[in-house]
Amino acid sequence: MKKLLMTTMLAALTTGLQAADYQYLVFTTSDGQQAVAATDLTLTVSGTNLVASSGTTTLATIPLNSLTQMEFSNSETTGISTLTTNTLNIDEATEVYDLNGRRMPLGTQLPTGVYIMKINGRNVKVAVK
Repeated sequence: MKKLLMTTMLAALTTGLQAADYQYLVFTTSDGQQAVAATDLTLTVSGTNLVASSGTTTLATIPLNSLTQMEFSNSETTGISTLTTNTLNIDEATEVYDLNGRRMPLGTQLPTGVYIMKINGRNVKVAVK
């Protein structure tokens, strides 16, 4: 019985020590993600918001109705919150290359894939579906 109790206490202590190694607390909301430094972090609920602060500095104010997940992480990079697409006139391309660097013929139907095109003096990546 003592052995089981000691093993359980050791496991709990080890788990607590591992959680202290994380550098960021990442909030995932319906609008995207936001990371805050996990050192000296205080979380409080103020009305309908979760407030993350360090001392007297407010690091983040998250509406509770949009909060979907919180997790500790060692990486501040948290994801893409918006994605924009542009419609281009591919007929205006002056050069087309595949991802292996091969020049593709102009004016022909390109097979499905990703290409680098020079259009109106700009190099753009184009996905053909």
